[in-house]
Amino acid sequence: MEQRPHLSPEMSAAADAALAAFARGEISAEIALMRLLLAFGDASAVMAHLEKAGRSELLQLARAHREGLSGVAALVAAGLTAERTGGIAAIRAQFDVAVRLAPEAAVALYSLGSAETLARTTAEIVEKLREWHLLGPEIAVLDIGCGIGRIERALAPHVARITGIDVSSAMIAEAKQRCRDIPNVDFAMCSGSNLEDIAADRFGLILAVDAFPYLVAAGDAIAARHVADAAALLDAGGVLAILNYSYRGDLDRDRADLAELAARHRYIVERNGTRDFALWDGATFLLRRNS
Repeated sequence: MEQRPHLSPEMSAAADAALAAFARGEISAEIALMRLLLAFGDASAVMAHLEKAGRSELLQLARAHREGLSGVAALVAAGLTAERTGGIAAIRAQFDVAVRLAPEAAVALYSLGSAETLARTTAEIVEKLREWHLLGPEIAVLDIGCGIGRIERALAPHVARITGIDVSSAMIAEAKQRCRDIPNVDFAMCSGSNLEDIAADRFGLILAVDAFPYLVAAGDAIAARHVADAAALLDAGGVLAILNYSYRGDLDRDRADLAELAARHRYIVERNGTRDFALWDGATFLLRRNS
């Protein structure tokens, strides 16, 4: 008989919280499975727990994504899902390794390692950007923390051009390979400390999807510098769209921090930590450059 793993009080609390949030309709099934994987660190343990808890809908999804869940679990086991200490260099090393283990999961754990799931969540982001009137054939886009280029592939048909930047050379190499057939996309390495490397360019939209949490973890001053530099790179009336500012678990603090930065750098706050996505638990911050 298979022996179920012993759950620490912390693991049990995290699992209970994830299942309760899913039952209340606050998070998607994919996010619930991601949180269970982060709690247990093992795909088999997640499925055993779901079977015991009688959560057949989540168990069915887990079984359908068994291979992908193993990739996510490998990232957890390697310590590649925890916030890094040691600043930008540590973050760069983290993602250089993670993208080789599980590319889709490395940029979005909630994808469960599935290219199809990542495409659906990316399409949801694109649809929201369209709904907020941030896209158009005249818009140049900068994507901070581009990862494997999933945003670039999705946005390219809807904008004039898009530049993806990342601190990870392995991520950039993967993104270039995946987007090699798209003429209005380009990629560049960045320092992660600021946006000086592209200071000569201008954009109508600067986008950061799950990038600022790593900047905040590297230091509040680094995150603040990116907000300041973005203001200088934006056209008049352009928008800095931050989807998740931190992983601190304190949305009120994130809202206060961004409101203060917006006031300092002459942005108009159009969305301050709103929950707009069905498949993903991201919080939206839209800062428009005051013309």
